[in-house]
Amino acid sequence: MSFFFNNTSMQPACTSNIHRPMGGIADLREVHDDVGRLTVSAFPFAMVRDISLTLAAVPACYILADHATAYIGETGNAGRRLCEHSGDPSKAFAREVYVISGYQRAWFDKTAAIYLQFRLTQIAEQADLVDIMKGTNPQVLELPNHKRASLDHFVEHGERLLFDAGCRVLRSNFASQRRKPETADADMAIGPEDTGPMQIDVTGLPPLGSELELAYGDLWARGYPVRDGFVVTAGSEVRSLVNPSVNPILHTRRAELAAADALAIIPGIDDRARLRVAVCFPSAAIAAKVVTGAHVSSGKWVNPRYPEPILIAG
Repeated sequence: MSFFFNNTSMQPACTSNIHRPMGGIADLREVHDDVGRLTVSAFPFAMVRDISLTLAAVPACYILADHATAYIGETGNAGRRLCEHSGDPSKAFAREVYVISGYQRAWFDKTAAIYLQFRLTQIAEQADLVDIMKGTNPQVLELPNHKRASLDHFVEHGERLLFDAGCRVLRSNFASQRRKPETADADMAIGPEDTGPMQIDVTGLPPLGSELELAYGDLWARGYPVRDGFVVTAGSEVRSLVNPSVNPILHTRRAELAAADALAIIPGIDDRARLRVAVCFPSAAIAAKVVTGAHVSSGKWVNPRYPEPILIAG
Protein backbone atom coordinates (compact mmCIF):
# COMPACT_ATOMS: atom_id res chain seq x y z
CA MET A 1 0.00 0.00 0.00
CA SER A 2 1.35 3.42 -0.97
CA PHE A 3 0.80 6.60 0.96
CA PHE A 4 1.37 8.64 -2.20
CA PHE A 5 -1.22 9.43 -4.83
CA ASN A 6 -0.47 8.78 -8.48
CA ASN A 7 -2.48 11.52 -10.14
CA THR A 8 -1.15 12.93 -13.39
CA SER A 9 -3.32 16.06 -13.00
CA MET A 10 -1.37 17.09 -9.93
CA GLN A 11 1.87 19.00 -10.09
CA PRO A 12 4.92 16.76 -10.30
CA ALA A 13 6.88 16.04 -7.16
CA CYS A 14 9.86 18.29 -6.54
CA THR A 15 12.66 18.80 -4.03
CA SER A 16 14.12 21.98 -2.56
CA ASN A 17 17.56 22.24 -1.00
CA ILE A 18 18.12 24.48 2.03
CA HIS A 19 21.67 25.58 2.75
CA ARG A 20 22.59 27.35 5.99
CA PRO A 21 26.01 28.88 5.32
CA MET A 22 26.13 30.48 8.79
CA GLY A 23 24.88 27.38 10.60
CA GLY A 24 22.12 28.98 12.67
CA ILE A 25 18.58 27.65 12.24
CA ALA A 26 16.98 31.11 12.01
CA ASP A 27 19.93 32.84 10.32
CA LEU A 28 20.63 32.97 6.58
CA ARG A 29 18.92 30.20 4.56
CA GLU A 30 19.52 29.75 0.85
CA VAL A 31 16.75 27.78 -0.86
CA HIS A 32 17.00 26.39 -4.40
CA ASP A 33 16.53 23.17 -6.31
CA ASP A 34 18.62 21.20 -8.79
CA VAL A 35 16.76 22.21 -11.96
CA GLY A 36 15.69 25.83 -11.53
CA ARG A 37 17.55 29.08 -12.09
CA LEU A 38 16.36 30.88 -8.97
CA THR A 39 17.41 31.01 -5.36
CA VAL A 40 15.65 32.54 -2.36
CA SER A 41 17.81 33.94 0.43
CA ALA A 42 15.91 34.30 3.71
CA PHE A 43 17.24 35.98 6.85
CA PRO A 44 16.17 38.20 9.77
CA PHE A 45 15.74 41.88 8.93
CA ALA A 46 18.12 42.68 11.81
CA MET A 47 20.92 40.99 9.82
CA VAL A 48 20.46 43.08 6.66
CA ARG A 49 23.74 44.97 6.90
CA ASP A 50 25.73 41.77 7.46
CA ILE A 51 24.00 39.77 4.72
CA SER A 52 24.03 42.62 2.19
CA LEU A 53 27.77 42.11 1.71
CA THR A 54 27.12 38.63 0.27
CA LEU A 55 24.27 39.81 -1.99
CA ALA A 56 26.50 42.42 -3.60
CA ALA A 57 25.06 44.13 -6.68
CA VAL A 58 22.77 41.38 -7.97
CA PRO A 59 19.32 42.20 -9.45
CA ALA A 60 16.54 40.84 -7.25
CA CYS A 61 12.92 40.93 -6.21
CA TYR A 62 12.53 40.97 -2.44
CA ILE A 63 9.91 40.81 0.31
CA LEU A 64 10.11 42.51 3.71
CA ALA A 65 7.55 40.98 6.04
CA ASP A 66 6.16 40.29 9.47
CA HIS A 67 2.92 38.40 10.24
CA ALA A 68 0.69 41.35 9.34
CA THR A 69 2.42 43.43 6.65
CA ALA A 70 4.64 42.95 3.62
CA TYR A 71 6.54 45.22 1.27
CA ILE A 72 7.45 43.76 -2.15
CA GLY A 73 10.22 45.54 -4.03
CA GLU A 74 12.70 45.16 -6.87
CA THR A 75 16.22 46.41 -7.40
CA GLY A 76 19.27 46.15 -9.61
CA ASN A 77 21.50 46.09 -6.51
CA ALA A 78 20.04 43.98 -3.70
CA GLY A 79 22.77 44.67 -1.16
CA ARG A 80 22.61 48.45 -1.47
CA ARG A 81 18.79 48.63 -1.57
CA LEU A 82 18.30 46.48 1.51
CA CYS A 83 20.81 48.58 3.43
CA GLU A 84 18.74 51.65 2.53
CA HIS A 85 15.60 49.95 3.85
CA SER A 86 17.33 49.06 7.12
CA GLY A 87 17.63 52.77 7.91
CA ASP A 88 14.06 53.63 6.83
CA PRO A 89 11.61 54.02 9.77
CA SER A 90 8.68 53.01 7.53
CA LYS A 91 10.24 49.53 7.14
CA ALA A 92 10.72 49.00 10.88
CA PHE A 93 7.77 46.57 10.86
CA ALA A 94 9.83 43.97 8.96
CA ARG A 95 11.12 40.90 10.77
CA GLU A 96 12.17 38.71 7.86
CA VAL A 97 13.66 39.32 4.41
CA TYR A 98 13.21 37.08 1.35
CA VAL A 99 15.40 37.83 -1.69
CA ILE A 100 14.71 36.16 -5.06
CA SER A 101 17.70 36.22 -7.40
CA GLY A 102 19.50 34.10 -9.98
CA TYR A 103 21.04 30.86 -8.71
CA GLN A 104 24.84 30.83 -9.13
CA ARG A 105 24.65 34.02 -11.22
CA ALA A 106 22.17 32.42 -13.64
CA TRP A 107 20.23 34.71 -15.96
CA PHE A 108 18.12 37.04 -13.83
CA ASP A 109 18.12 40.70 -14.82
CA LYS A 110 16.34 43.91 -13.89
CA THR A 111 13.41 43.05 -16.17
CA ALA A 112 12.88 39.76 -14.33
CA ALA A 113 12.99 41.56 -10.98
CA ILE A 114 10.40 44.14 -12.09
CA TYR A 115 8.12 41.44 -13.52
CA LEU A 116 8.30 39.36 -10.33
CA GLN A 117 7.51 42.41 -8.19
CA PHE A 118 4.37 43.07 -10.25
CA ARG A 119 3.14 39.47 -10.33
CA LEU A 120 3.97 38.64 -6.69
CA THR A 121 2.20 41.82 -5.57
CA GLN A 122 -0.89 40.70 -7.54
CA ILE A 123 -0.77 37.24 -5.96
CA ALA A 124 -0.26 38.65 -2.45
CA GLU A 125 -3.18 41.07 -2.78
CA GLN A 126 -5.46 38.29 -4.04
CA ALA A 127 -4.38 36.00 -1.19
CA ASP A 128 -5.16 38.82 1.31
CA LEU A 129 -3.11 37.16 4.06
CA VAL A 130 -1.28 40.35 5.05
CA ASP A 131 -1.51 44.06 4.29
CA ILE A 132 0.65 45.00 1.32
CA MET A 133 2.57 48.22 1.88
CA LYS A 134 3.32 50.11 -1.31
CA GLY A 135 5.39 53.09 -2.22
CA THR A 136 4.71 53.49 -5.92
CA ASN A 137 2.71 50.92 -7.87
CA PRO A 138 4.72 48.06 -9.42
CA GLN A 139 5.49 48.60 -13.10
CA VAL A 140 3.49 46.81 -15.78
CA LEU A 141 5.98 45.85 -18.48
CA GLU A 142 5.11 45.56 -22.16
CA LEU A 143 6.74 42.26 -23.10
CA PRO A 144 6.44 39.83 -26.02
CA ASN A 145 4.50 36.67 -25.26
CA HIS A 146 7.53 34.38 -25.31
CA LYS A 147 9.34 36.56 -22.77
CA ARG A 148 6.29 36.74 -20.51
CA ALA A 149 5.92 32.95 -20.65
CA SER A 150 9.50 32.48 -19.48
CA LEU A 151 9.07 34.95 -16.63
CA ASP A 152 5.82 33.26 -15.56
CA HIS A 153 7.90 30.14 -14.93
CA PHE A 154 10.03 32.28 -12.61
CA VAL A 155 6.89 33.36 -10.79
CA GLU A 156 5.73 29.77 -10.26
CA HIS A 157 9.20 28.64 -9.24
CA GLY A 158 9.66 31.64 -6.96
CA GLU A 159 6.36 30.99 -5.16
CA ARG A 160 7.46 27.48 -4.27
CA LEU A 161 10.90 28.52 -3.06
CA LEU A 162 9.44 31.39 -1.01
CA PHE A 163 7.06 29.02 0.77
CA ASP A 164 9.90 26.59 1.49
CA ALA A 165 11.93 29.51 2.87
CA GLY A 166 9.12 30.29 5.33
CA CYS A 167 7.38 33.17 3.54
CA ARG A 168 3.62 33.21 4.21
CA VAL A 169 2.77 36.34 2.24
CA LEU A 170 1.58 34.53 -0.91
CA ARG A 171 0.35 31.21 0.44
CA SER A 172 -0.48 29.93 3.89
CA ASN A 173 -2.46 27.25 5.68
CA PHE A 174 -3.94 29.98 7.89
CA ALA A 175 -6.97 31.93 6.65
CA SER A 176 -5.32 35.19 7.69
CA GLN A 177 -2.25 36.14 9.66
CA ARG A 178 -3.36 39.66 10.58
CA ARG A 179 -3.92 40.49 14.20
CA LYS A 180 -7.61 40.42 15.06
CA PRO A 181 -9.16 43.54 16.63
CA GLU A 182 -9.56 41.88 20.03
CA THR A 183 -5.83 41.17 20.24
CA ALA A 184 -4.56 44.24 18.42
CA ASP A 185 -3.57 47.59 19.81
CA ALA A 186 -6.52 49.77 20.77
CA ASP A 187 -6.07 52.12 17.85
CA MET A 188 -6.03 49.20 15.38
CA ALA A 189 -9.51 48.07 16.45
CA ILE A 190 -12.79 49.59 15.25
CA GLY A 191 -13.89 52.09 17.88
CA PRO A 192 -16.29 55.02 18.25
CA GLU A 193 -13.73 57.40 16.74
CA ASP A 194 -14.00 55.52 13.43
CA THR A 195 -17.43 57.08 12.93
CA GLY A 196 -16.53 60.52 14.28
CA PRO A 197 -16.67 63.54 11.94
CA MET A 198 -13.69 64.96 10.11
CA GLN A 199 -13.26 68.66 9.37
CA ILE A 200 -12.10 69.68 5.91
CA ASP A 201 -10.19 72.92 5.26
CA VAL A 202 -9.17 73.74 8.81
CA THR A 203 -6.80 76.59 9.62
CA GLY A 204 -3.94 76.86 12.05
CA LEU A 205 -0.27 76.03 12.37
CA PRO A 206 1.37 73.17 14.29
CA PRO A 207 2.86 74.18 17.64
CA LEU A 208 6.64 74.35 17.52
CA GLY A 209 8.15 70.85 17.59
CA SER A 210 4.80 69.02 17.30
CA GLU A 211 4.81 68.19 13.57
CA LEU A 212 5.09 64.51 12.66
CA GLU A 213 5.68 62.66 9.41
CA LEU A 214 4.02 59.50 8.15
CA ALA A 215 6.28 56.44 7.93
CA TYR A 216 4.61 54.44 5.15
CA GLY A 217 6.69 53.58 2.08
CA ASP A 218 7.64 56.77 0.26
CA LEU A 219 4.25 58.41 0.80
CA TRP A 220 4.83 62.01 1.91
CA ALA A 221 2.50 63.30 4.63
CA ARG A 222 2.78 65.64 7.61
CA GLY A 223 0.46 66.15 10.56
CA TYR A 224 0.17 67.18 14.20
CA PRO A 225 -2.06 66.43 17.18
CA VAL A 226 -4.71 68.89 18.35
CA ARG A 227 -7.12 68.82 21.27
CA ASP A 228 -9.99 67.36 19.23
CA GLY A 229 -8.06 65.03 16.96
CA PHE A 230 -5.22 65.03 14.48
CA VAL A 231 -4.61 67.44 11.59
CA VAL A 232 -3.06 66.30 8.30
CA THR A 233 -1.54 69.33 6.62
CA ALA A 234 -2.18 70.60 3.11
CA GLY A 235 0.29 69.22 0.58
CA SER A 236 0.28 65.75 2.14
CA GLU A 237 -0.14 62.81 -0.22
CA VAL A 238 -3.05 60.35 -0.10
CA ARG A 239 -2.52 56.87 -1.54
CA SER A 240 -5.05 56.07 -4.29
CA LEU A 241 -5.38 52.34 -3.60
CA VAL A 242 -7.31 51.00 -0.62
CA ASN A 243 -6.46 47.62 0.93
CA PRO A 244 -9.32 45.09 1.26
CA SER A 245 -8.82 44.81 5.04
CA VAL A 246 -9.86 48.37 5.90
CA ASN A 247 -13.04 49.43 7.70
CA PRO A 248 -15.68 50.32 5.04
CA ILE A 249 -16.08 53.81 6.54
CA LEU A 250 -12.66 54.66 5.10
CA HIS A 251 -14.28 54.65 1.64
CA THR A 252 -16.90 57.09 2.96
CA ARG A 253 -14.21 59.45 4.24
CA ARG A 254 -12.36 59.26 0.91
CA ALA A 255 -15.64 60.09 -0.89
CA GLU A 256 -16.14 63.12 1.38
CA LEU A 257 -12.67 64.41 0.52
CA ALA A 258 -13.35 63.96 -3.20
CA ALA A 259 -16.77 65.66 -2.96
CA ALA A 260 -15.19 68.65 -1.19
CA ASP A 261 -12.57 68.91 -3.98
CA ALA A 262 -9.91 68.44 -1.30
CA LEU A 263 -7.76 66.11 -3.42
CA ALA A 264 -5.60 67.31 -6.29
CA ILE A 265 -4.11 65.23 -9.10
CA ILE A 266 -0.30 65.03 -9.07
CA PRO A 267 0.89 65.39 -12.70
CA GLY A 268 2.61 62.26 -13.95
CA ILE A 269 1.67 60.18 -10.88
CA ASP A 270 -1.46 58.02 -10.74
CA ASP A 271 -1.03 56.11 -7.47
CA ARG A 272 -1.56 59.05 -5.11
CA ALA A 273 -3.23 62.45 -4.83
CA ARG A 274 -2.37 65.57 -2.83
CA LEU A 275 -4.46 67.31 -0.16
CA ARG A 276 -5.36 70.85 -1.23
CA VAL A 277 -6.32 71.82 2.33
CA ALA A 278 -5.63 70.70 5.88
CA VAL A 279 -8.00 68.08 7.30
CA CYS A 280 -8.71 67.34 10.96
CA PHE A 281 -9.45 63.68 11.70
CA PRO A 282 -10.92 62.28 14.95
CA SER A 283 -7.59 60.60 15.81
CA ALA A 284 -4.05 59.99 14.55
CA ALA A 285 -4.97 56.37 13.79
CA ILE A 286 -7.91 57.38 11.59
CA ALA A 287 -5.73 59.95 9.82
CA ALA A 288 -3.11 57.28 9.08
CA LYS A 289 -5.72 54.84 7.75
CA VAL A 290 -7.36 57.38 5.43
CA VAL A 291 -4.06 58.68 4.07
CA THR A 292 -2.50 55.24 3.47
CA GLY A 293 -5.65 53.31 2.53
CA ALA A 294 -4.42 50.57 4.85
CA HIS A 295 -5.20 49.19 8.31
CA VAL A 296 -2.32 50.89 10.10
CA SER A 297 -1.89 52.35 13.57
CA SER A 298 -1.17 55.80 14.97
CA GLY A 299 2.42 54.61 15.47
CA LYS A 300 3.05 55.37 11.79
CA TRP A 301 3.24 59.07 12.73
CA VAL A 302 6.86 59.58 13.77
CA ASN A 303 9.24 62.45 14.41
CA PRO A 304 10.58 63.88 11.13
CA ARG A 305 13.87 62.40 10.00
CA TYR A 306 14.96 65.83 8.77
CA PRO A 307 13.29 68.39 11.08
CA GLU A 308 15.49 71.20 9.80
CA PRO A 309 15.77 72.30 6.13
CA ILE A 310 18.62 70.72 4.21
CA LEU A 311 20.88 73.51 2.96
CA ILE A 312 23.00 72.97 -0.12
CA ALA A 313 25.98 75.22 -0.58
CA GLY A 314 25.94 77.15 -3.83
